[in-house]
Amino acid sequence: MIYFDNNSTTRVFESTVEAMRPFLTERFANPASAIAQFAGIPQCVQTGKARLANMLGADAPDQFVITSGATESNNLALFGSARAAPQRRHVVISSIEHPSIMEVTEQLKRNGYRINTVPVRPEGVVDEDALVGMLGVDTLMVSIMLANNETGVIQPVRSIARAVKRRDSTVLIHTDATQAVGRLPIDLAGYLAEVDLLSLSAHKFHGPKGTGALFVRDCNMLAPILYGGGQQNGLRAGTENPIGLIGMVNALVMLMTDSQAIERVARLRSRLEREILASYPGAFVLGAASKRLPNTLNICLPEIDAEDFVDRMAARDIAISAGSACSYGARKPSYVALAQGLSYEQAKSCIRLSLSVESTEQEVDLFLKEFRDLIGLLLPCAINSRPDT
Repeated sequence: MIYFDNNSTTRVFESTVEAMRPFLTERFANPASAIAQFAGIPQCVQTGKARLANMLGADAPDQFVITSGATESNNLALFGSARAAPQRRHVVISSIEHPSIMEVTEQLKRNGYRINTVPVRPEGVVDEDALVGMLGVDTLMVSIMLANNETGVIQPVRSIARAVKRRDSTVLIHTDATQAVGRLPIDLAGYLAEVDLLSLSAHKFHGPKGTGALFVRDCNMLAPILYGGGQQNGLRAGTENPIGLIGMVNALVMLMTDSQAIERVARLRSRLEREILASYPGAFVLGAASKRLPNTLNICLPEIDAEDFVDRMAARDIAISAGSACSYGARKPSYVALAQGLSYEQAKSCIRLSLSVESTEQEVDLFLKEFRDLIGLLLPCAINSRPDT
């Protein structure tokens, strides 16, 4: 299989599987039990959080709540902050947020909250001036993703956070960094020092599914949304998950110790982009003028139905997508593409290719061959069979 759908999920590293294995078969006791204390399992949890804090520039291990993934982290960030400050009834998000942000704000809206949605400019970047103009005296939070899951466009979270804090230092800044962690440097003491809450998910960077985290700069910012044990400083009840935490940290260490990996991915992505554009006249890249994740390519192929194209490629044992994995089968265009000003028909023609550090030149070669062959079958007059040299 040629797997270019890594923004949906990634393969777990072999070393990560091995790091997790002892906590599945030998050191499996409940972390809160007496035997676990003697076996050092709580210490392993604390060490894992400490390593996570060190890699992401946080001040302390306890600033991380280990969750079941970014969806839970996003829910905890928004619902938890709303419960902690019920007098604040206004939330600002962007028009390209993940559904786990969009749907939470819809629930808040049903409960009487005002929700403002900031537009993005045609290049896919949030309109910062429009955002600042939406702030009010009762604004609770601004939630802007660090990098978009469909286009890879990197958002100016640092600039936005500073502008918001200058206006009102009590407004919380949340960023969904799910696609950015492991692909961009994350520094919560540096360029993200004004960010109060940050969500991430292990399965986007070769860790296990079902594990994520929420960075919480100050635990007083949140009230829990789960009850039943008071674990993790009272912010997330439930048996702690050392297996997932160990796997998440191991995978992130693997990525961060290979300083050349992301550069290799960026070169492969650039080659794919260059040769697809050369092969398909009229094709264009979403967010081409903006800074993007090094692994992500979202490209519009006029006259092609993206979901049908994705299915046909899957039949050839090639994994790509037509946008967010959460929307597969909806048979409707990407709301992210529409937010960037594309027409309905254009948005239905966008495909996403997302690579990983495991992607190879040989896979790119095979993909381009199959791409040209399939386009030639669907639109024989459109394809230019000469590869870009």
